[in-house]
Amino acid sequence: MIRADGPKPPSYPLALIHPLGPLFRHLPLSLRRHLLYLRAYGRWGNFVKPTRASEKTQWRIINDRRAIIAFSQDKLAAKEYVRSVLAKHQLELDVKIPATLWVGTDIRELRSLAAQLPARWVLKPNHSSGRFRVLDSSTTPVDWDELIATGDQWVGRDEEELAFGHWAYGQARHLLIAEERVGDGDEPPLELKAHTHGGETMHYFWVDHSRPSASYACYRGDGTWFRWRPESDPINEDPGDLPVLTTEIRERLLALSQAIGAPFDKIRVDYLYERGDIWFGELTPYQTAGLYPVSDENDYWHGASWQLPDLSASDPREAEWRALLQGVPKGTLQQ
Repeated sequence: MIRADGPKPPSYPLALIHPLGPLFRHLPLSLRRHLLYLRAYGRWGNFVKPTRASEKTQWRIINDRRAIIAFSQDKLAAKEYVRSVLAKHQLELDVKIPATLWVGTDIRELRSLAAQLPARWVLKPNHSSGRFRVLDSSTTPVDWDELIATGDQWVGRDEEELAFGHWAYGQARHLLIAEERVGDGDEPPLELKAHTHGGETMHYFWVDHSRPSASYACYRGDGTWFRWRPESDPINEDPGDLPVLTTEIRERLLALSQAIGAPFDKIRVDYLYERGDIWFGELTPYQTAGLYPVSDENDYWHGASWQLPDLSASDPREAEWRALLQGVPKGTLQQ
């Protein structure tokens, strides 16, 4: 079993000043974001008239409460949205979507369906990030007691909304999902993430978690490799033997991301890539919370092409976005 449980809160006395400590969440949101930004970059950001992409992400976290952002961090709603986009643009054959096997709030219910589960599957919360269990009962028996305890913890609110102020996580339905596992090997598939502004893919990058230290490589929309972090950063971004997308696959990626990302001023569309197949993963409006190391050049470049929305403008599709968060879908084992 492969597992991840999100960031671990620090113990006393570090908890008194750490972002995951019990006091941090009670500060005003704008102050929290300024302190996080200062901690990440060693400088104050301009969140009123932002120019950098990292600053505009903070602006979004502090200000943007639109329905289109609300549904984006609900994994089930994102799947439903993408299905509708694929049908509208006749792109169903260009990307796969992992099957939802079960949806609920109590793993005890899922345990009663254990005989119907495939050997390989994934458990994750619908409303959080960095939490998952990757299971394969053909090699290791499922520890249901551990999964039940984990599920009971995951359905609650966590640091995404309580500490970091990532509003959309709080709008997502607090549910647990058992999902089809992509790939048939022991190593996780490559992650492929496309940054889109109004549907235009500014850049995409690989993440390879199959090695002791995760490696990644960034490419512009035309397939040109470039370095994302500052030159002084010790992290190696050389693509090495990471696959280079063929022209056909890259064009497919760009077409998918254009269709999926078109209604958003900015969204990251996350995929998995396995043996020539592209699988949809999720939508990400708070890319690394705007706190990831980036060169000044790239920060300004990304910021210049991101046109912030007019929050006072009406959205003719608002009812459509809100409808995506209604009800509790069922998985294939619950039909």
